[in-house]
Amino acid sequence: MDNLAHNIERFPQGHPVRVYLEENILIRKLFEELFKTDINADFQLFFNLFNQLSQVEKHFARKENQLFPYLEKYGWTSPSQGMWSFHDQIRAEIKLVRKTIEEKKFENVLSNLMVVYNSLSQLMQVEEFRLLPNALNLLSEDDWKEMYEGDSEIGWMFTTPPPRFPEILNKETSNVEPEYIHPSMDKKRRELP
Repeated sequence: MDNLAHNIERFPQGHPVRVYLEENILIRKLFEELFKTDINADFQLFFNLFNQLSQVEKHFARKENQLFPYLEKYGWTSPSQGMWSFHDQIRAEIKLVRKTIEEKKFENVLSNLMVVYNSLSQLMQVEEFRLLPNALNLLSEDDWKEMYEGDSEIGWMFTTPPPRFPEILNKETSNVEPEYIHPSMDKKRRELP
């Protein structure tokens, strides 16, 4: 099975799978920067990078509250059972790194950060080779479209939200004026709430 990260362009901007993959790319870049940064020489940069990496919590929360319930709807429960505990383990590992940074025990920071790196690397492998490919096979296009609202409430690791999926064109972004239909002429049948 191909790694989805190598085929990221096959997904439209803002598609939940593309966003998960883009966050994985960001996580890898943040680790690269963290391992290049000397915490003693540039504490603030290191701390800022670590805080940005800690935003992986939003990645976890979207999976737990958005993706997993959709997968369970189709009978695939193992991701929510197995990955959730792995998320909790990584949360604890990140908390330990934060504690060593705040206590200025810099000699332990890199070894603790390496534990987080190994755990997140393993998690991203599972996401890219098993979770997301299987989710793509199970979920409908409508399922992916429905996820945007909940995803936007939880948030993303990025400072700027990804484009809306599916993109909604309105008068400002489209040259096509919607046709006006007077309410008395509107015969479209609608579901009542």
